[in-house]
Amino acid sequence: MDKKSENSKQAIIVLHEIYGVNQFVKEQCQKFTEAGYDVFCPNLIDRASFSYEESIEAYDFFMKNVEFEMYKEINGFANQLKDKYDNVFIVGFSVGATIAWRCCENSLCSGIIACYGSRIRDYTDINPICPTLLLFSKEDSFDVYGMVCQLQDKQHLSIIEFDAEHGFLDPYSKHYNDKQSKRAEESITCFINECTK
Repeated sequence: MDKKSENSKQAIIVLHEIYGVNQFVKEQCQKFTEAGYDVFCPNLIDRASFSYEESIEAYDFFMKNVEFEMYKEINGFANQLKDKYDNVFIVGFSVGATIAWRCCENSLCSGIIACYGSRIRDYTDINPICPTLLLFSKEDSFDVYGMVCQLQDKQHLSIIEFDAEHGFLDPYSKHYNDKQSKRAEESITCFINECTK
């Protein structure tokens, strides 16, 4: 799913959660398009989206058919876009956030934004080369505090924790948190603006 503005010099690659390109992801893409970015949202699972009730099946499907090595393809795509755009950002949610995190060693990216990527904990040896913003929910299925402590001294990295649960940005999720979602969206906008100065 691609959405283009007229004559934009800024591109954003949006990487979805385990569910695929669902209504939440489409709305995120639309917000970026309305802000003047050309948006590219590859369907990583290459099928119709899963429902929220199918979370176990969706996760199993992702791990069996996609995996986090997908970052290599996303890096290649970002490099192609850099030939056309002044700035290329990658924004990921959940598994998409972990893939985005794995792309932060790409110097051609203008910035990486990773929203509640719980498997980032498996890749703490990565050292960002481009500006990177990690957004974590304090209430998650793993030790967020411990991971933040491991990552916080890395260069080019900003980390913000939110008093919310995994998936708090998604208004269709039972974990949606309106207040923290607005705060996160403001943080994302500020980060992108800083990177494009």
